[in-house]
Amino acid sequence: MMSSKRTEEPYRALCTSQESTDNSEPSLDSETQGSIYVVLNSSKFQDTGRVWSVLKVLVAVLGLVCVLLMIGIVVLLTGNTCTVLSQNGAYGSQADHDLQNKKLCFPKHTDTSYVKIVLDYEEPLTHLTLCMRYMTMYSRKEQSLFSLATHSYSNAVSLFIDKNGKLYFAVNDDSIYTHIVSPPEQWNSVCASWSTCGTAEIWLNGKRFSLQSISTGRSIETKPIIKIGQDQDSYGGSLEISQCFVGEISDVYLWGHGKSNSLVTQFMQTKPSTYHDNFLINWRAFNYTPSGHTTVMFNASVCDAD
Repeated sequence: MMSSKRTEEPYRALCTSQESTDNSEPSLDSETQGSIYVVLNSSKFQDTGRVWSVLKVLVAVLGLVCVLLMIGIVVLLTGNTCTVLSQNGAYGSQADHDLQNKKLCFPKHTDTSYVKIVLDYEEPLTHLTLCMRYMTMYSRKEQSLFSLATHSYSNAVSLFIDKNGKLYFAVNDDSIYTHIVSPPEQWNSVCASWSTCGTAEIWLNGKRFSLQSISTGRSIETKPIIKIGQDQDSYGGSLEISQCFVGEISDVYLWGHGKSNSLVTQFMQTKPSTYHDNFLINWRAFNYTPSGHTTVMFNASVCDAD
């Protein structure tokens, strides 16, 4: 019996040791616990950093939106809906633009502000009709409304207000100083026509004026340069500040045929003449290059001229 008890005691001790080992939780030393703490806290800091980065981006975006809204409010309050024209501007670069319900503003006395048009008709012109609208505050100042120059004639076609406030018309340097007074401080509708037989007429605000014969038997050469708002004393150049136009111009049309009573009548009644063909200049498809301080704006906007 003694031997049997001695044999059972080591077995019970071994079982007790195994049960103790199986039921106890694993223990970690202090160094391992510290490492785990650092890892967990490092992950928390990374998450916090990402949140701050996102918040900074959102703040920047909101700031930009606020600035754009403020700019829009300022534009609406000022009511000056205009686009500045420059050699590299959106309204330049020789592209067709529909300028219906818009106008050109020439705000300053300068020899650098004008609108340039280069025409490319193949045959010399034997007939021509020009129509446009304009307004200026000046009653006695030389001002060029329309200047078409060719290699041979600086005044191949010129519509001008002289120093006495009267209209001047020229074809191939053959000119007429009329007695037609250009009223200041109001919109004026003017048309001028010419044919190679010498017949010339001007309409101003619905009234027709017959002129003496000019440039009989001659045609208008090809490859002209046109400048609206400045007078050319040479082919494309020799501009003078004393002859600059200061005011507003709109609805510029040029046809390569003689006068048409229906065309002029329709223009004077402020109706667009879109069904007519043979346009050389069409305000509804205006191909031009701007210069200087010239601006384009809606008709309802104010042109702050000097």
